[in-house]
Amino acid sequence: MLIEFSVTNYRSISGRQTLNLAASEAYSELETTNIVADGFEAGAPKLLRSVALYGPNASGKTTLIRALDFMQDCVLLSAKESQAGEPIDAVPFKLTEKTRRAPSEFEVTFVEGGIRYDYGFSCNASRFTEEWLRAYPNGRVQTWFHRVTDESDVEHYKFSPKFASPSLRKSYKLQTTPNTLFLSRATQLNNQQVKPVFSWFRERLNVLTAGEISGEFTARRCEVPGQRERILAFLKAADLSISDIRIEKKEFADADLPDEMPSELKEILIKQKRGKTLLATKFQHLDAISSEAVEFAHEEESDGTRALFALAGPWLEVLENDEVLIIDELDRSLHPLIVRQLVEQFHRTKSKAQLIFTTHDTTILSQKILRRDQVWLTEKNKGSATQLYPLSDFSIRENEAIEKGYLAGRYGGIPILSKLDFYESK
Repeated sequence: MLIEFSVTNYRSISGRQTLNLAASEAYSELETTNIVADGFEAGAPKLLRSVALYGPNASGKTTLIRALDFMQDCVLLSAKESQAGEPIDAVPFKLTEKTRRAPSEFEVTFVEGGIRYDYGFSCNASRFTEEWLRAYPNGRVQTWFHRVTDESDVEHYKFSPKFASPSLRKSYKLQTTPNTLFLSRATQLNNQQVKPVFSWFRERLNVLTAGEISGEFTARRCEVPGQRERILAFLKAADLSISDIRIEKKEFADADLPDEMPSELKEILIKQKRGKTLLATKFQHLDAISSEAVEFAHEEESDGTRALFALAGPWLEVLENDEVLIIDELDRSLHPLIVRQLVEQFHRTKSKAQLIFTTHDTTILSQKILRRDQVWLTEKNKGSATQLYPLSDFSIRENEAIEKGYLAGRYGGIPILSKLDFYESK
């Protein structure tokens, strides 16, 4: 489970910003539904099941999601042969000379297999400049490795006596290139100690950035025995008039791509899809008179139906496997009552899954749905850098109307609007 995530000097973020999922001891509301309190080492904090991120457009909500997505990609992909010699897609905060020259930094703290880990790294476009991994078996810290690059581009390593053997450490170091993470290389070389950390990024962390949620994953889950029925029930709970789902398979053909598509893009897609099986989703509705099943193609359905279908697969998988689901714009194309039902349903489950989402839907800003420590806000400071802070920073009374206070600007995190006159009177 995720305890906290920090990022420094990345896109709209300049100074270190930290999202913390530890439940505040100052609040007692919704403890049985909105908090996971078991399965951790002694002394570990109770953790929130969900966090909602609010803020005006361009305030940095998506940047925070992209930062975690970037960190995951670095861990999973940096040791692949295809990445050898490739630049790192690290984008620093560009509005000061100091940050333009400085590396970006990412750190995550989580619990896996009952053990807490702190893992992080710094990087620029050409190399990883620092990397560290701390483990807390039995609650006692062990710094398994710390990698630092000095001003002469020489790498220095420090290891805990608890981490691997001297010969293995030397082997891992020799095979770790400047644009490769030591964690990723050690995992690739079958180091068993770091595998839980790598596996957390691969199997527990599920990041869905805006515009990247497609229905393909859900369609493939429909092919798994028992999953089509679960996905259908998920859709019916939202009052969608879908009686059944059918998945149609066919082999990819070059002719499936539109003629007007640019030739360079077409060549890339052909290489990616040639020889693969494509899935086409068909939704069945009942004729109002005869009750006969009438089939609709995926593209014939509404944006809301397609959005909910695309969400169904990841949502159910996360709950089944105790994963962390990160969603940018959960409310995209969805009615506020559906968003409310999704969040409340997530809280009621006995899973240890967690949900972090950005939204503009203020109707769930209620202390009957979210605790005061589950709401986080973003806004830009005078230097146009993102500031992230929790609603719990404010003195909020129990049962206070949070939605009303937020829209009134009491907590910040709202757009500053000026009156726009598009037509001048003559």
